[in-house]
Amino acid sequence: MSEKKSTPNSQGMRSFYIMWIGQFVSIFASRMTGFAITLWAWDLTGSATALVLVGVSHALPGAIFSPFAGALVDRWNRKLVIMLSDFSGAFTTFILLILFTTDYIEIWHLYVAGVFSGFFGSFQYPAYASVITTMVPKEQYSRANSLRSVIASASGIGAPLLAGTLLVFLRIDGIMIIDLITFFIALGTILAIQIPQPKESDEGKKGKGTVWTETLQGLKYIRARESLFAIFLLFAFSNIAAAFTFPLISPMILAKTGSDSVILGTVRSVGSVGFLVGGLITSIWSPKKRIHGINLSFILWGILGGFIFGSSWTMTAWVIGSFFMSLFNPMINSLYIAVLQAKVEPDLQGRIFGLENAISTITYPTGQLIAGLAVDNFLEPALMPGGSLVIIFGGIAGTGAGAGMGLTILFGGILAVITGVAGYAIKSIREIETLLPDHEPITNSQPA
Repeated sequence: MSEKKSTPNSQGMRSFYIMWIGQFVSIFASRMTGFAITLWAWDLTGSATALVLVGVSHALPGAIFSPFAGALVDRWNRKLVIMLSDFSGAFTTFILLILFTTDYIEIWHLYVAGVFSGFFGSFQYPAYASVITTMVPKEQYSRANSLRSVIASASGIGAPLLAGTLLVFLRIDGIMIIDLITFFIALGTILAIQIPQPKESDEGKKGKGTVWTETLQGLKYIRARESLFAIFLLFAFSNIAAAFTFPLISPMILAKTGSDSVILGTVRSVGSVGFLVGGLITSIWSPKKRIHGINLSFILWGILGGFIFGSSWTMTAWVIGSFFMSLFNPMINSLYIAVLQAKVEPDLQGRIFGLENAISTITYPTGQLIAGLAVDNFLEPALMPGGSLVIIFGGIAGTGAGAGMGLTILFGGILAVITGVAGYAIKSIREIETLLPDHEPITNSQPA
């Protein structure tokens, strides 16, 4: 009997690795395209606002459509959803390639492309997160999730370097052609594997109806489970902590060093390595109680990352702080997703991950906005020599340009520690893996 159960699990893990390779190649190439387009947009406009608007145009559809996209993921064949979301990215690249080669490209085309790819991208996260549950054994959830984070970190490190090198020999359209070729590689890996459809659960049957009804059922499902609702709130709060730290790393260093690009590049590179190492560690090892790994990582992220980084004025301290902030990030996210994958019925996971993605897409930019307004309008002026906060926080954050941003990062570290302590203090979170039963094993899934 154990032989029968292990066979589909091992096949599923092999299938996941095949899919992972295709996604790695495709996402790496897409990051190269994104880097090249960013350089083009900056050369054309010289406007930071224009670049921000490109990002906003991509993120906004995710915040709006993710919950409904998740409900559709639960309705449709997930393999086809993945292929559709990948195709939309390739189609966007193809249209931009035509515009670049014919010299018709304008900055507003990037905004339209961002909205289009953002809409279809809202299907991608819930689809990929939910297929892991039906492909791999439960004990491998953390590994599979961390390997997905490795794609993000490795492409974040390597894609700009390779794209920058290739732009010397190829134009931007050459990089886009490489991107399109890798789409077919990713498509081939998806076509080559089996992605099982989840078995319909009793909870899934309850919410049958319109897309709106099924989306609402996802909300009701979360609200009816105290532990699930509590951990959603905990991570919404943690997004504020993250928004107070990561976006301010570059401007703080530039402000404190007089725009020293070498120091900035060194610190950011070490941070990217930390992100990669964190993903690799979680892919090899995962704590028996995932929630303990989550809570402890929040605390260590705050102390070793935010505290050190925000209160320091030397490159050595920034390198250490950046490494640890980045190190614990993929650990936290991989373990969190694994908890949801283990506790939520597979045929409901699309809408649950869709809602989770919408919450992240809303709370993180909100935190960025709060931090940005506080820094520009109050904290930076207040921590200049003679400022109103120098007597209170000058000994911790220092004074002068960048001190207000450092204090904000330090405060983000405090919020991260509070998040981890709250995770231990609140019983419904601390004991989530005991209070919420696991769903049925993947051998009950239907092949597709």
